[in-house]
Amino acid sequence: MTDSNRMFHGLVLFSFALMTVIILLSAHMRLSGAGLGCSGWPACYGRTLAGLAPPHPNWVNATHRIAASAMGFTILALASLGWRRRSVVPGDFPPALALLGLTAFLAVLGKWTHNAHLPAVALGNLLGGLGMLALLWRLHLGYTPQYAASSRLHRWVLLGLGLLVAQIALGGMVSASFAALSCAGPSGCDGWLQHASLADFNPFQVLNVAQGGSFVPGAAQQTLHMTHRFFALLVFCYLAWLGVCLLRENLRRSGMLLIAALTLQVALGISAVAYSLPLFPVLMHNATAAFLLLILVTLNYRLRRRQPG
Repeated sequence: MTDSNRMFHGLVLFSFALMTVIILLSAHMRLSGAGLGCSGWPACYGRTLAGLAPPHPNWVNATHRIAASAMGFTILALASLGWRRRSVVPGDFPPALALLGLTAFLAVLGKWTHNAHLPAVALGNLLGGLGMLALLWRLHLGYTPQYAASSRLHRWVLLGLGLLVAQIALGGMVSASFAALSCAGPSGCDGWLQHASLADFNPFQVLNVAQGGSFVPGAAQQTLHMTHRFFALLVFCYLAWLGVCLLRENLRRSGMLLIAALTLQVALGISAVAYSLPLFPVLMHNATAAFLLLILVTLNYRLRRRQPG
């Protein structure tokens, strides 16, 4: 590996580590800001940030700001180096440019981060952060040894990646819309389909907040919660099937890792509902979703490279 490649890869790994820290801290701030883990649970759930005591320790906010600032400079350096090396390694520059665009998007979105009334803000932060994590991991994969793999499953891996991203977005809407407790218990909500509509999934719909700062739940929250549950079942069945297919295609390590992460994710989701959403299992649920995303990004990259022609 040349010095230029080594420097670029080092920046990628450093950025990936920073982004992991930022995502974990952002999840903590987003979930605790919604009321998870607040004093007086569950009566305090669904209060706006203005109506709550500080939802997370000051060091969390300070560390997040420092990491985010460092991330901005690192991505700028990564994009600059990618531009200078574009004639030698042309495949590195487009992801680096996309990273720079996402960094700018999240910086602008930061002005509205404390607006708990608009789900689009939290959703944009969640998807933007995970998008950056996935792009950094994709850049890292270009500097790792490749193994021979069958290309027959590529389209199915790509579909699984799309389903997972949709499920993550639904989970983000549940969190941002204070819908986590809308359907308590394993049985969920009865009759939620009768009042469900496409408007319930609009992230730009301003949430109802009563005088005094308490969020007013409605039918939309039940729709989001139950859709997230049923779509989770679909994603679980599909990814479990994909994991079995990987085992049969001489990709045992990838198949076992996918099935293990999927099993952990389901166990965390069930325990979160069973124990009324304690903060730590919900944070781990978010982290495992990011890990599943990286597994599928890896499979998509390696299988795509083996496509004939």
